[in-house]
Amino acid sequence: MNIAFNWLSMTSDTVNEDPVQRAKLRQKLGLEPYLARREVLRFVNDEIHAELYVYDEAAPVILFLPGIGTYSELYAECLSNLSDTGFNVIGIDLRGHGYSKGARGDYRVDQVVRDLVQIVDALSERFQGPIGVYGYSIGGLLAVALAEQDTRIQSVLCGTLLVTEIAPDVLHQFGWAWTWGTSLFFPAARLPLKSFIDYDQLLSGHPAGREINNDPRIVFDYPIGTLASLFTHASGVAKKVYPFKSAIIHGEHDEVLPYEYSEQVVKTLRHPFELIKVPGEGHMIPWDNPKQLSQVVSDWFKRSF
Repeated sequence: MNIAFNWLSMTSDTVNEDPVQRAKLRQKLGLEPYLARREVLRFVNDEIHAELYVYDEAAPVILFLPGIGTYSELYAECLSNLSDTGFNVIGIDLRGHGYSKGARGDYRVDQVVRDLVQIVDALSERFQGPIGVYGYSIGGLLAVALAEQDTRIQSVLCGTLLVTEIAPDVLHQFGWAWTWGTSLFFPAARLPLKSFIDYDQLLSGHPAGREINNDPRIVFDYPIGTLASLFTHASGVAKKVYPFKSAIIHGEHDEVLPYEYSEQVVKTLRHPFELIKVPGEGHMIPWDNPKQLSQVVSDWFKRSF
């Protein structure tokens, strides 16, 4: 593994992108019909960008938290399809991600939770239905962190759930410890995720793979301070049972975390999680099979609310 660091802090939230490249990415992902129905909102003093798909003001609300580096626009097909099944769905661009303000990739878990609580405040004034949260990949960790702090969250669904008390293997455990130690001295130094995540393999065969890998709004180099905050976050569900209902969706052939990891997580955590296997699918199911994923998500939330 060859890791190179960027020791400069990227404090700017400006993203330079080519409109032609943006249009091509949307075209390859087939997003335009779905983006046409989204409502773009700003929260937290105009710092946080969100994309809302409205069904009915009396219907349940689902907050969507994207996977590492990504942002809500890329999931438009899945979010729109989910909304069509009877939910108000709102995708959140985390601070420093996508169209939100903030230094690229720079946040702390507690800061994200504070942002999300303010968003829930605003949504509670507009919608009357129950509120749930769906976090994909690292968004699952953040979804659980929110639910542990905000009793208004009734249901939590995780598209895999990384629990730092349960390392997948010794290499992960060592890496998390190294990240924490390094962050004490160089929190702004950036670690390129492509050093240990093979995006080319994950997106292999996808018609928009090249465009996604070249998207300037995706964060590929993360401040070590952000990674340390994620990988040292202690989950309350490891030791306590909460009122919210919860489940983990996991693709049978996940290339990032093996399905057996989620089996171990469900057996170990004190708080109960239902485990839902998606046969034949891998980690990138939001793009590989958004129609199936939105149906699986919809079915679970309808049972949980």
